[in-house]
Amino acid sequence: MTPRQIADISVARLGLPVPTGKLVVMHAIAEALAVPETAGDFEDALVDWTATRRLESECLEALSVLLIAQARPEFVSRVRAAVSRPSLASEYLVALASGAPAIVRDWQGCYSGKAPHHVDVRASEELLSSGAVLPPIFQDTVERLEEISGRPMSRQWAYEFDVLSDRFKDITDGHLSYFLSRDRSTGGQFVAGQGQLARSAFLRTLACAVELWGMPEKLAASYARKALPADPIYLKLQPGPAPQWAQGLHHSFDDDSTPPEIAVRDCLRLIEREEQGRLLHLCATVSDTELRHIELTVFGVSSPVGVADAKTGVRFHKWLAGRLSPKQNGLRSLTSPSWQKNDDLDFSPAVLPLMGSSVGYLQFDYVKCFPYVPFSTPSMPDLELLPAAGRLPLMSQGVHVGEFNSWYWEWQPSRPMGWASPMACYSMLRAEAAQTCEADAGAPLRYVWMVEKWTRDKAYGDWVEESEIGSLSE
Repeated sequence: MTPRQIADISVARLGLPVPTGKLVVMHAIAEALAVPETAGDFEDALVDWTATRRLESECLEALSVLLIAQARPEFVSRVRAAVSRPSLASEYLVALASGAPAIVRDWQGCYSGKAPHHVDVRASEELLSSGAVLPPIFQDTVERLEEISGRPMSRQWAYEFDVLSDRFKDITDGHLSYFLSRDRSTGGQFVAGQGQLARSAFLRTLACAVELWGMPEKLAASYARKALPADPIYLKLQPGPAPQWAQGLHHSFDDDSTPPEIAVRDCLRLIEREEQGRLLHLCATVSDTELRHIELTVFGVSSPVGVADAKTGVRFHKWLAGRLSPKQNGLRSLTSPSWQKNDDLDFSPAVLPLMGSSVGYLQFDYVKCFPYVPFSTPSMPDLELLPAAGRLPLMSQGVHVGEFNSWYWEWQPSRPMGWASPMACYSMLRAEAAQTCEADAGAPLRYVWMVEKWTRDKAYGDWVEESEIGSLSE
């Protein structure tokens, strides 16, 4: 094959229905664009692939590559010109990639006209509101817009979906069972034909609202971002290679005779010994056999005495997800805030969720294996992380104070319902930084943990779930 043919095949893999596959392909394309010997072929391949996309949401995936690759303005312009299905979301990504404001354009050709009164769209309205095609956030958004505008947004969305479905009858979900195991309890998230049609119909509905109903374009663009494959700053975040000691971690609960508290302590000691630091957060599968699967989540907290109510500690950290996250500094970095003391708690959290409320399908692996990073402190201000692949340094005013790391482990596109993605992530501080954190908090670091266990009596039997929550004083 010629270099150009290799580039064409590589870029075509953006069409995979598996979110993880899409993200891996995007990063591989970005790497090829950064190498002079391959950049030209991959630029041409990405432009040509973009030009052949028939749906607005597919174009967003091509444009996402530009943000990972930090593409040249000339290349951004080429890709933008190739977008045959522009949307408010595509213009937003182009503006981010080019550093120039979005160009106000005529949206007349970017929707199908107002839904005629005589057209019956009830079946599609029911499908779109069911949550089977898209996450419920899309239906919630449409209902909210309908409520505040008084316009038939749900009907328009369903109409756009029907128009696209009739126009592109060959776009289907295909055979997603190919990616599933034989176990009937397995599932996964896939970005298949109907999902792409529904996202595109959502974007077309917003274009209609701007053009026909006078919706402010800036407001419409903010809602259009919900259709992005990922919050742009997190596109660069990707699990890297597993550390050498990962094997020990992922089998640390294989001995069922070891009490959970002892096994948790052993996990912490393993990581801290190998990494020469203080663990603040961990989420990982710690045992996975044919009859048993165990996941461990650990959160660091500051408390002058042992945490009296470990359940509250775990639930509080879970509750933070979607409510608190680091500040985004453009597309460059994320900066942790400081924790404001809450007298209702007998502890102060040491970590906060890395990602905010806007989570796209490319971040699916991180949804259940949710990453957390340390708060800033008075002596360790402006704690900063630059999203990239693999092991990432945590910096405070130019000083390396800790690390965030994530990796895949025996990854599969599907898994039993309720299980986290087959990966792991942790955050830790270097020893001196951890001492600084304790001094600023006026209390030592302790831990609350949760062990989730699934067991069954025989292969292909039904899984039984149980969980245990506890705390550690070291």
